[in-house]
Amino acid sequence: MMRFFLVFLMASSLAGTVIAEEQKVAGTANETAPIKVGEQVPDVSVTDAKGKSVKLRSLHEKGPVVIVFFRGSWCPICTRHFRDLIKTHPEIANLGATLVAVSPDTAENTQENMTKLKTPFPLLSDSKLTAAKAFGLAFQVDDATLTKYRGFGIDLEKASGQQHHALPVPAVYIVDRSGKIVFAHSNPDYTKRLDTGRILLESEPPAEPVA
Repeated sequence: MMRFFLVFLMASSLAGTVIAEEQKVAGTANETAPIKVGEQVPDVSVTDAKGKSVKLRSLHEKGPVVIVFFRGSWCPICTRHFRDLIKTHPEIANLGATLVAVSPDTAENTQENMTKLKTPFPLLSDSKLTAAKAFGLAFQVDDATLTKYRGFGIDLEKASGQQHHALPVPAVYIVDRSGKIVFAHSNPDYTKRLDTGRILLESEPPAEPVA
């Protein structure tokens, strides 16, 4: 009887974890609740283009990190913003910051996108939306939008290799060396992206205090 009770408790605990995870996917982009400035970067892992696990918290060990979340290589607005980031990348690097991008694309699609765009910074795969959920950016894509996307030849399941039918709200986070988020920007309207000039401005190290 005691063994059954313990098994029941463990099962209930696991179920609660699953439910909590599901609750992190908002019903719409407008219902997302992105994490804010002052919070620590979530302790989650994504994969690089070769399928190797990468802990986001390991990226700021050498200095500030600019993390850009985008919807996928199939999104033309994301690609346009991406090209702007590629142009801005040398200036971001000169400021001592590391630029990385995260999307729900599979590792294979991520590698293909890196090759196609000749991306000089890492693209990371978050196909299960682990990072997007942890950052409060994940939302469910409604059936009408899925149907519209299919009409354009966009298959979210093929892009991510998953059946969650969810996407991240495009966002930019800047994380300092301690792992604290010092800048956060997101917009439920995926057509509006943060200007790369603003990213440069926010990536500048703080001025030294006057003696």
